[in-house]
Parts: sequence; C-alpha cells; structure tokens
Amino acid sequence: MTKLIKNLSWCLALGWGILSSYSALAQQNYPDKPITLVVPYAPAGSADVFARILSQELGKELGQSIIVNNQAGAAGNVGAALVARSPSDGYTLLFGTAAIAIAPSVYKNLNYDAEKDLQAIALVGSSPALVLTTPAGPNTIDQLIAQVKAQPGVYSYAASGIGSATHIVAEYFNQKANIDAFAVPYKGAGPAKQGLMSDLHLYTFETASSAISLVKSGKLKAIALATDQRSPLLPNVPTIAESGIQGVSAGTWNMVFAPEKTPKFIIDKLNVAINKVLSNPIVAKKLHELVIDINASSTPMSAEAYLKSETLRWKELVSFSKVKTN
Repeated sequence: MTKLIKNLSWCLALGWGILSSYSALAQQNYPDKPITLVVPYAPAGSADVFARILSQELGKELGQSIIVNNQAGAAGNVGAALVARSPSDGYTLLFGTAAIAIAPSVYKNLNYDAEKDLQAIALVGSSPALVLTTPAGPNTIDQLIAQVKAQPGVYSYAASGIGSATHIVAEYFNQKANIDAFAVPYKGAGPAKQGLMSDLHLYTFETASSAISLVKSGKLKAIALATDQRSPLLPNVPTIAESGIQGVSAGTWNMVFAPEKTPKFIIDKLNVAINKVLSNPIVAKKLHELVIDINASSTPMSAEAYLKSETLRWKELVSFSKVKTN
C-alpha cells in the first residue's frame, strides 16, 4: 500500500511538472501565430485609423502580424459580440470604444455582456467631442442657441447613428440648453458630416479625431468642445461649459479587450506591449495629430474600473437625454 501511494505521488509530481513546463513554454511562445484585432466599425473611421496605427507597431513588438478585421454593425455591437464568443486564447482581440459602455442602456437585447464576456487589457486613448457647424453657421455656442430658440423645431442636427455617443450628448446638450432641434440620423460619422457640409443641418456633435481634418481644411468649423476643460490638443476651441452650460462632457475612448477567461499571462503580456508602443514618440505624434489623448500607463485593473464607471455615467446621460432605440 505504501509503495502504491509513493508511486501515485511520483506520477502526480511528474504530471504537475509536465503541466508546469507546458505552461511555461506556452507563456514563452505566445504569440506564435497572427493575432486578429476586430474593429467594430467600417474602414477609414477614427477607430479604424487608431487601430491600424497601434496594430502595426504592436505586431513589431510581439513579433507577429496583427490583422485588423472590420466588423461593422449595430453601433459596434456586432464586432463586440463576435469577440465575446471567440476562444479565450489571445488570438482574437477587440478594439472597443465608448459604445461598449453605452450599449447596455440603449439596446434591450444585447447578445453579450461586456463586463462578463470581455476582459479589458488596456485603455489606450480618448478623443473629445466637438460641436461642428458649417463655415457660414454660428460662430459660438451662444449664437447657436439663440438661432435655434428664435425658431423652435425648425432646425435639425446630424446624428451619426441612433444611440451613438455623439447622438446622446447632442440630445443631452439640447435639453440642458433648453432648445428644440431634431435629430436626423445617418449610418456613421462620415455621412453625418457630409450632410452638415451640404447645409442640410445646423450643427452636429462629432469626435475630434473623426472631424479634425475637415476643421483644418476649413470645410467645417469647431465652435466648442464637449468637455469640462479645454484640450491642450485644441487650445483655441472653447468648451461648452464656458458658455454657462455645465456637464456636457463626452467623446469617445478606445480600449483593447480579450474574451473573458483569457489567461492572465496573455493579458499582462499584451498590456505591457501596448503601453510600450504608446510610449513611442513617433506613435504618440501620429495619434496627437488625430487629437487623440493617449494613455501609455493603463493596467487591466484600471481599464476594468474605467469601463464600469463609464457604463454608469452613460446610463445617467441616456436616461436624461431620453434617447430610444428599437
């Protein structure tokens, strides 16, 4: 009996040793094939551009290709659900936006739960929302409010999708400013900006990273930032708060996710690599030109905490703005 127990102990120790060696080898070898980074929006948008800048340098850092896969639809929910259902092996990641935090408050039947089905790796950057008009439109928030109040219910604003961050913050602004303007929804930021440039609307809210090229070219005019403080990246653009309307603070942020239950060593390795890439001055310069405030010190824990706080914040904004989706 004693001999049997000794043999069993030896077998268990051997098995444990083999498993430990395999685990150590897996950690050392990851990644040993290309990684897919899902961007839940169409190509050429601000999230896609950011993801491609990051993926190119991240691939070099990890020694493997990062393949960007655009999976647009349902305000980012199609791509998010795809990653949530993917294997937890570190080879399918999500380049998420603030839409992840908004979705639970505006969509009744989501087929994923971000806090349960996704694991945050790093909060990589953010970009504030701008209030945009045409070159001939209002020059200030006060002028915009006065123009709408002079003819209630006449003016419209372009919305880049029902339930999008910019749609919600626009409705929130309208109520805080006590103005009556109606939304005309478009399928994305690009068409919404085109509608504004065609003089079909008085204004729109759009992220700075998406609109900055049109502002610099003079095709659109940025009259305010939807932030509490001025951005050092756009120091000459005043905030909405400077006009006396407090609390209209929104934009978008970007966070890299993996499916839940992805091994900790993979999450940690990706986090370190991402922060190293974002610390690169060349990468930082490219992103700053897109009015993206980068975060090169995020941890998985701090990213998870930020997601939870943002989900609560957007729930309050959605409730106040009364934005509804089907």
